[in-house]
Amino acid sequence: MKKMQLVLLLILVIICGMIFFVKKNKVVENIQQVAGENITNSIGLKVTYLDVGQGDASFIEFPDGEQMLVDCAIDGRILEALGRVMPYYDHDIDYLLITHPDTDHYGGCTEVLNRFQVKNIVYSGIAKNGDQLWESFWEAIQNENTNYIEVKKEDVWNIASTTLHILYPDHSLVDNKNIPNSKVEANTNNTSIVFKLEFLDKNLLFMGDAEEELEKYLLATYGDQLDADVLKLGHHGSDSSSSEDFLKIVSPDEAIASCGLDNKFGHPSRRILSRLERIASSTIWRTDLQGDVFLNLDDSGLNMYIK
Repeated sequence: MKKMQLVLLLILVIICGMIFFVKKNKVVENIQQVAGENITNSIGLKVTYLDVGQGDASFIEFPDGEQMLVDCAIDGRILEALGRVMPYYDHDIDYLLITHPDTDHYGGCTEVLNRFQVKNIVYSGIAKNGDQLWESFWEAIQNENTNYIEVKKEDVWNIASTTLHILYPDHSLVDNKNIPNSKVEANTNNTSIVFKLEFLDKNLLFMGDAEEELEKYLLATYGDQLDADVLKLGHHGSDSSSSEDFLKIVSPDEAIASCGLDNKFGHPSRRILSRLERIASSTIWRTDLQGDVFLNLDDSGLNMYIK
């Protein structure tokens, strides 16, 4: 009897030790090194602007654990990038949002659909007929057992404690891809889904590849609503985007350029970097030089850092 009691006591000690070890490790794992200071994460909003070379991909983690991937890079390198921010056993993504049909934004999406169970696909519906890669991607969407959401109006979604405000397109691009009231035929960049993400008292603006023509329309339509703390620069920081009038209204404290090292396009433009510093005194983050750029927003405030 005593021997049995000793065995039970030993088992209890082992279990208590394991619980303490796990809890201790979780505390350690939740500590991030930010600007030389240890900051413990609480439940909040997390965004990783992924380093995918010359292309675009951002991974959003909402306060309730839901996930959204915005764009998929140019090819399968998106899987390696997601492996840096998702545990190996996680095979689900709640939202895949494709801003527009340029290869460096959707090229890796078929790989994502093959690798993950995607619950919602968000897109404008514009086709890219005659492009084999696009048609393969579109076929993968049709074959996916998922909820397809076609963006064709201004809309507001509430996800966890955040507000996702879709600013553009505010009409069906399938019916008419042009910017309203514009005499210029819209290129693919100016069909980008543009949205603002609000949490606590901070605003994050995602521009896709929107260029100056679309910026003008957004300014005329939304005005001061475009003011944001964090700006994902349109078109990788190209000088076809981020006009002076636009930056004066947005006035971001933080600006992120997603681009590849020594890319042939010269992204981000030196002119745009100077404009950001002059107009808004923005802190500029670059995936080509710094790798993945992390954002954490919770009750302690907004923190951006690199690892």
